[in-house]
Amino acid sequence: MTKQIAVLIGSGSTTSFSKLVVSHLQKMAPASIQLNIVEIADLPLYDRDLDENSPAQYTRVREQIANADGVILVSPEHNGAISAMLKNAIDVVSRPMGQSKWFGKPAGIVTVAAGMAGGVRVADQLRTIASGSFIGMPVYQQNACVGGLFNGVFDQNGEITIDAVKQMLQQFIDGYAEFVAKF
Repeated sequence: MTKQIAVLIGSGSTTSFSKLVVSHLQKMAPASIQLNIVEIADLPLYDRDLDENSPAQYTRVREQIANADGVILVSPEHNGAISAMLKNAIDVVSRPMGQSKWFGKPAGIVTVAAGMAGGVRVADQLRTIASGSFIGMPVYQQNACVGGLFNGVFDQNGEITIDAVKQMLQQFIDGYAEFVAKF
């Protein structure tokens, strides 16, 4: 049976490199998993006062995560940190207190950055957040960090031009699928 994987992309930009990476992962994913993008750009900022009467967007995203077999968190590097959009979605889905939908969902981490390190600091931050006691997700040990975005990683059609990046993404998605199968 195909495992359903919720993919949260921390960029709403129409020219998002993060979206390009996810598109490639969707094409590369083994048949054992299906990557489903969860729209988070429309989420109002998390506000505890909305826990009792949540906006429809909160409810929609919480339900999508609750119904997923696993989650891939995708973040561009914004000033050395995870995107505000992704952090907001993490907060929304973790609430109300004691009702987090994240707990026990196997997580994968993908980062995208202009620098050659590919957002490794962002990956570390996401790993800390996801595996923490309030979120409680087991996290796949290998990150996919795509860097050097302005050094020809993508061509004008959005295709990856560097074989090492393709191989890294393939290894990530294959390993993540094996990780998810254990749950």
